[in-house]
Amino acid sequence: FVLALDQGGHASRAVAFDTRGRELAAAHVPVATSRDGTDVVEQDPVELVRSLQVAAQDACDAEATRALPALSAGLATQRSTIVCWERSSGRALTSAISWQDRRNAAWLEQLNPVAAAIREKTGLVLSPHYGASKLRWCLDNVPAVQRAARSNDLAAGPLASFLLSRLLEEAPVLADPANASRTLLFDPETLDWSQPLLDVFGVARGHLPRCVPTRHGFGHLPVGRRRIGLAACTGDQSAAAFAFGPPRESVALVNVGTGAFVQRVAPTGVRLPDGLLLSVLRSDASGAIRSHEGTVNGAGSAIDWLAGRVAI
Repeated sequence: FVLALDQGGHASRAVAFDTRGRELAAAHVPVATSRDGTDVVEQDPVELVRSLQVAAQDACDAEATRALPALSAGLATQRSTIVCWERSSGRALTSAISWQDRRNAAWLEQLNPVAAAIREKTGLVLSPHYGASKLRWCLDNVPAVQRAARSNDLAAGPLASFLLSRLLEEAPVLADPANASRTLLFDPETLDWSQPLLDVFGVARGHLPRCVPTRHGFGHLPVGRRRIGLAACTGDQSAAAFAFGPPRESVALVNVGTGAFVQRVAPTGVRLPDGLLLSVLRSDASGAIRSHEGTVNGAGSAIDWLAGRVAI
């Protein structure tokens, strides 16, 4: 079987699929979110790691999978959430600062004069929901992060990168393109960090994970007595685009979670339309598939809010 792991805003999940794509077992572990006012939204990074470990163990211990070999694993995570950690030990230096967090919105306003250039380079709008302003806040306000930066022992980047470093035996410091592209520091054309963007936000390349393709030998996931090779890492919305097989240009895909997302494979040579975002769905040695994406960040939360107040 193949083990699919998903770390989302409300829960971590693990699903085991057989080689024909049929679900054999599933596990679900809720996770907490803390809020302070309207702008500060955090999660406990250690809880996120542990929740994935528990979900993976439960799926692998199920009756349908217990006697089967695990061929490989993949990880999808919430995008734009970031963590800073100590490179040498893996110890988290900050909370997981959620994609919903807007604590550095006021600082970000000073970059409005270059917002158009940032959109041209990244395919995104200038927004505190993305990772760069959160990383800047950590560098400016968290003493432990500042000390680690001075000693060249800082790793900082997407939540996926932190989870890989803590879940896998090899403790890699790597970033896949789907999650890296939601930092405002990544060039989706070259599939690497952009030095001009790093300069704009004042983030050192040496503190960031190394960029690798979606399909990559990330390392090995220990689950009980099993040692499962993790062969893919991506963002939740990029993974969702493959729910019914390889995505096609002729089909638009809608996914609703905490937010709502509409995606369609980006046609070759077509300029990014106004109001849409550019996403990386997948990359490997053969190239990359990108999409045009429409996002309503609070749609799912708004539906939950309404459902709690109206009998539906």
